Amino acid sequence: MQHMGLVSRAYRLHPFHKDVYGPDGISQKLLGQWLGLSQAQVSRIEHGSAPKNLDTLVHWARVLRIPAEILWFDLPGRRRSRATNVNHLFDSREHSTDHDPLALESAAWTAARSQELALLLHEGAELPITSESITHLVHQWLVAEPPQILEVKAGRRIGDGLVAKVERRVAELRRMDDYVAGGDLHDLVERELHVTAELLRDAAYSEGLGRRLLIALSELCQLAGWVTGDAGLYSLAAHYYSVGVKAGHAAGDAALAGNLISTLAYQVSNVGNRREAVLLAQTAITGSQRVATPTTKALFNERVAWAQARVGDRVQTERALVAVERDFSRGQSADDPEWVYWLSESEINVMAGRCYVELGLPERAVPLLSGALAHYDERMTRELALYTSWLAEAQIGLGEVEEAANSAARALELTEQISSARSDDRVSLLRRKLEPYRNIPAVQDFEEQVHAASGQEPEAR
Repeated sequence: MQHMGLVSRAYRLHPFHKDVYGPDGISQKLLGQWLGLSQAQVSRIEHGSAPKNLDTLVHWARVLRIPAEILWFDLPGRRRSRATNVNHLFDSREHSTDHDPLALESAAWTAARSQELALLLHEGAELPITSESITHLVHQWLVAEPPQILEVKAGRRIGDGLVAKVERRVAELRRMDDYVAGGDLHDLVERELHVTAELLRDAAYSEGLGRRLLIALSELCQLAGWVTGDAGLYSLAAHYYSVGVKAGHAAGDAALAGNLISTLAYQVSNVGNRREAVLLAQTAITGSQRVATPTTKALFNERVAWAQARVGDRVQTERALVAVERDFSRGQSADDPEWVYWLSESEINVMAGRCYVELGLPERAVPLLSGALAHYDERMTRELALYTSWLAEAQIGLGEVEEAANSAARALELTEQISSARSDDRVSLLRRKLEPYRNIPAVQDFEEQVHAASGQEPEAR
């Protein structure tokens, strides 16, 4: 098939693109926008004589991310190999090794870049995120300059009102997360994420509105990562965080991109390589130091403290906790991003208490956790369940087994009301820690409650 027009048509009508864009696939007009051509020019290419200019063919192949294996010419730096399944290789989710889909852009941000971003967020487009790819992404973020966002003139023209509506919706979803656990919320967040990605890809808007849409998309990626992680979908969560860094960088919002890296560090602290989590958490605050507000720095230092506690470094944990107090004491400001609204003195005390539990200092943890829980909003069920579980763990460390069993029972009662993998994991951990005390009546009562919640018969006393 040595005819770029035939390749263009096959690309537009591929089944994957029909799934994304509808039964007619990608229109000639949209394809032309990505290639810098008019609809009429695309039509002539598809139905006329084959273009011969090699530089033009290479440019088109790169923009459309067509694998080298199905081309009849070599891409610079890539040698062809025989293709055995052309349909499979045309799938836009398959990327040649000379193009990293998560690479941060420093050239102009165009409609083609928005298309790439939308494809990364399409259902089934989850990339195999590894520690190496995350490290590479974060290193790029530290050194790459944000791109210039170009005005997009093709498509349905949108204005400030619609973009403001998107921004309000993002804020509403974030506050819903205070009261609804990830297992119940992640479908709603993902739908909003896909709708916003489609708007960024297909609408016409000014440079300023394009930047705001990228910020909204990045914030939705952070929220999607958080709620999918809470639902136990850790690989998908890492994918969302990584794409969100790309969007935040494109928008020129270093603090927002840092928040995605920092939140990813928190997840890695809990379910991945703890040493890597420390580096991620420290990188997030280092890379956004010049632009982050004191409240934002306090949030990022909290995640540094947690990462250090998870590796058992007491000195560095306490140093980070002191930085949290110092930054937060400087007060909130009008420049604070909306996504730090939830950070409060109570939340800071909870994090300090959790860190001390991890460090084996329950005598420090119990007063902090008890004090925060005494005034906590009862409607925030997931957080109550999690924080009560850490109180129970601290009480076990102090040898206050009956109090710990009662706290564990309370955590279980709350966990039964929500769909949260994190809360489920915490209850399982408490069961293991209380198992040596199974002859104590309060622990037996807790076990009976566990069996009743799971529908199992309790063991005979």
